[in-house]
Amino acid sequence: MSHDATVHLLDLTASFADVTDPTPFGIYDADVSFKDDADGIVKMVHSKLGGNVLQVELTNKDVYACFEEAMLNYSSLVNSYHAKSVLADVLGAQTGSLSGSENKFARMSLSLAKRRADAFSSEALVGGTRALLSSSVDLSVGQQNYDLNYIMSASGLVTNNQRVEVREVYHTSPSAAYRFFDTTSAVNYLHNQFNFESFTPETIFYLLPIWEDVLRAQQLEMSHKIRRSNYSYSIVNNVLKVYPVPTLAAKMHFTYYLQGSGDDPFSSDNDPLVDGISNLSNIPFGNIQYSKINSSGQNWVRRFTLALSKEVLGLIRGKTSSIPIPNGELTLNSAELLMAARDEQDQLKNELRTLLDETTYDALSDQEARQAQNLMEILARAPMGIFVG
Repeated sequence: MSHDATVHLLDLTASFADVTDPTPFGIYDADVSFKDDADGIVKMVHSKLGGNVLQVELTNKDVYACFEEAMLNYSSLVNSYHAKSVLADVLGAQTGSLSGSENKFARMSLSLAKRRADAFSSEALVGGTRALLSSSVDLSVGQQNYDLNYIMSASGLVTNNQRVEVREVYHTSPSAAYRFFDTTSAVNYLHNQFNFESFTPETIFYLLPIWEDVLRAQQLEMSHKIRRSNYSYSIVNNVLKVYPVPTLAAKMHFTYYLQGSGDDPFSSDNDPLVDGISNLSNIPFGNIQYSKINSSGQNWVRRFTLALSKEVLGLIRGKTSSIPIPNGELTLNSAELLMAARDEQDQLKNELRTLLDETTYDALSDQEARQAQNLMEILARAPMGIFVG
């Protein structure tokens, strides 16, 4: 097949496949549907711009370029609205290849909510991204104050005078047991599997709600921590002060965070999500294929191609405001073409944006809620039969 690099004005007999590098980027050159419609687009532009009466100063490649640009505009607008719908659920996911994901329906992941809750989880000691560490300090007879930062620096647990954030101090492991007493004071234990063992024949059992067991465990644990404890403490500037002054050597344990550890919001340590999707710019959406869009989308692309072609023609004619002809002068309509072309482009973009605004995931959820409410109101007015037994 021969290729002619020189194409003069609109040639309705030429074929997209016969043109060398027909589009600037070649993004859709391998799309069969795009190639099939490209020649039809040339005929449409030729007819709409009056080519059947006067020659149109465009080449086939000009129209092909406008066709590609129109498709890129459509893809960009649709992808931006799709990205807006799913951004909260894909944050932190791999960026990967910028193609394929635009044709997928993302599932809800609560990624944003869970990630923002990490800081609260760390503070509440129920998870999070900060590593909770533990250590101990040896109490000396007669010594009441203990500088935890100095002690940990001397022991090599922290370096460069790094401060620690103490979260909990204790000197004995908390313990709790469920104790049930019968009329003869026999002691029975309720195991984790809620099986009763070691009970006597005269044991009386009571059916109690689970929350009462939980409250009882908390009561016993608090009792062991306070009533059975001989020590109290205070911490000011990470200096541990023990009450009363120790009379025996003992150990006091504490849990702590290293100050600054996990505080950097952009640190990737043990957090691969930091290097994942962060905003609309790196969501892995590629250009939508022309063959993947439906007839209404393709019609929008054709109309936008015509508007772009009209703009190119206006720019070309604007290079020369008039052409001398025998016994007169031919005035070109550059200004009118440019104004009409840009108005049509704005109108088409606003039309597509309006449609996309109405079909984001949030908008669809609101629509379903309204439909469900309307259905309930309709059914509420339906006559109900009276059952007679």
